[in-house]
Amino acid sequence: MIKRIGLIALVSLLGCGQALADGHNLLMACKMIGQKIPTDDYSAFESGLCIGLVQGVRQTLVAYADLLPKEQRICVSPAVNNKDSVRIVVNYLEAHPNQLYLPEATLAIQAHREAFFCK
Repeated sequence: MIKRIGLIALVSLLGCGQALADGHNLLMACKMIGQKIPTDDYSAFESGLCIGLVQGVRQTLVAYADLLPKEQRICVSPAVNNKDSVRIVVNYLEAHPNQLYLPEATLAIQAHREAFFCK
């Protein structure tokens, strides 16, 4: 019974965090990366979350490209790094402010698909 309550509490907490993880937060966090030195621990943490999410999305899309339908695949050059991907995501978010309510992972996927569409 205690394990079940703990599991329910954990799932509830995870769900709450996801509701706050939208494009507004991602844009703010990724823009912090432009600062030479983070001004505080919060800025450093948020910048790290941006880089981690963007890198994870890019690497997952590349790793599973063969399993995705052709219209959902991306063709990323091996020369593309985290800095490039963050810039692509920030540009996408700024160009699509009406989509900032969407989950951050969804927006990062869309940004990469638009930037690296396979021809």
